[in-house]
Amino acid sequence: MENVVYLLDPETALFRAVELVGAISVKPISDLLGCKLTQMVRFDESHWLFVDAEGLREGLTAFTMFGRYPQPLGGKIALAGTDGSESYHSPSIDIGDAAAHFQCCRPVIDPVFVTDDNVQSKGLIPAGALEDLKVRIERRPPMPVHGSA
Repeated sequence: MENVVYLLDPETALFRAVELVGAISVKPISDLLGCKLTQMVRFDESHWLFVDAEGLREGLTAFTMFGRYPQPLGGKIALAGTDGSESYHSPSIDIGDAAAHFQCCRPVIDPVFVTDDNVQSKGLIPAGALEDLKVRIERRPPMPVHGSA
């Protein structure tokens, strides 16, 4: 395969190689990400991440944490190689090694039920009734998909 980028989807936590038609450049990567404004984040000396600059928005159901970046990244992420010039090429890092730098995150709501110990003295709240909803962030490593997608 030529002209490959690695694409991470935080919704599914799948990290896969995707072949682009033509050269690897900002426009086809933005189209792949499904965004209008693309931000670049340095992955390492030989690679860049392309992210949706407007990916953190209301109604967010998943996001990605990248160990070398201080804030969450919303939307899909593409990883491409660079040789220091303005041209990009396929990543030179193994997809599994690259995946180790990310955590896919999603909010999860857990129900909290009334226990026998918490039943009011007048018995107005029966044991087993819904008492509260607790929100937590579930983190999971991306699952590299080897081969073409």
